[in-house]
Amino acid sequence: MAGSASAGFPEKDITFLIPFSPGGGMDSTSRQIAKTMAKYLPNKVNVVPKNVPGAGGRKGYGILAKSKPDGYTISVINMPGAIIPQLTGKKVNFDVTKFVWVGRMSTSPYLLGVSGKSSIKSLKDIKNLGRALKVPSTGFGSTAYTSVSVAKTVVGFPVKFVSGYKGSKQYIVGVVRGDGDAAMAPTQTFRKFLKSGDIRGIVTFEAKSSFKGVPTIAEAGYPELTGLGVERMVAATPGTPAAIAKILSAAITKAAADVDSQAWAKKTRRPFSHLTGSQTQAAVDRALGIFKKYPAALAK
Repeated sequence: MAGSASAGFPEKDITFLIPFSPGGGMDSTSRQIAKTMAKYLPNKVNVVPKNVPGAGGRKGYGILAKSKPDGYTISVINMPGAIIPQLTGKKVNFDVTKFVWVGRMSTSPYLLGVSGKSSIKSLKDIKNLGRALKVPSTGFGSTAYTSVSVAKTVVGFPVKFVSGYKGSKQYIVGVVRGDGDAAMAPTQTFRKFLKSGDIRGIVTFEAKSSFKGVPTIAEAGYPELTGLGVERMVAATPGTPAAIAKILSAAITKAAADVDSQAWAKKTRRPFSHLTGSQTQAAVDRALGIFKKYPAALAK
C-alpha cells in the first residue's frame, strides 16, 4: 500500500502554506525552502508558497487540517504557538498532534525589545513600571504571545496585549510607532531595527547574546527561560501516507543543506537547524511537555 500511495508522487505542484504575512522569519525561511526543495522532488514540479495570515496562524493550520491527505498541501507550523490553543481548551478546527511532521527548517531564540526612545532599559524597569507592559502581537496562540505570557509569569510583571498584527515585522513597527511598550520576536527579525536604533534590546533568550550590550535572560537572573523562541516546522495533512511524507522530508533535508540555501542563510543571518520528520515529532512532544508546566500563563 505504501508503495502504491507514493508511486509517481508528486505528479503536480505542491502548495506550501505560510499562515503569516510576508516579510517575517516564517515567510522568508519557508519561501527559501519551497524554492530549493523543488530541485529535489521528482517530475520537475514546483513548490508554491501561499500566504494565508490570520488568527495567529490558526487560519492556515485549519486549511492544512481540511486538505486532502495526499501530500500536495504542506504548511510551516509555528511552534510552540500552534499547540497553545489546544493546551488551553480553545476551540480550533485542527489538532496539532495529528499533523504528519516532515521536518524542521530552523529555530530562533527570542529577544524582548522596546522603542529606542523608551525610558525602559532593563527587566528591572519593566517590573517597576507601575502598570501593565503593553505588548503588540499577532494574537492569542502565537509563539510570541505565548512566550511573553510565560516570561511575565516567571519574571513577575503584568502585561496588556494589543492583538491584530499580521506578523512579527508589523508589530515591531508598531512598537517603533508607539502602539505599545515592547515586542517579543526572533533575534533575526529584530536585527535591522536594533542596528538602526529604532529598537533597544532589553534581553535575549539566546544562550550567548548576539548583540553587544543586550544581556541574556540567564544573565538577567532567569536561566530557566533560555531558549524560549520559535521553531519553524513543516507538516502535512493528518493521514498523509508515510511513504509520501518520507519523500517530502527527504526533499526538505536536501533543501536545507543546499548550497543556495546555505548562502541565503549566511546573507540573511537566518541559519537552518534542520530536523528530520521523526526528530521533529520528538521536538513537538518536548514542546508539549514544557508548556504544560505553565497552564496559568497560557490562559487568555
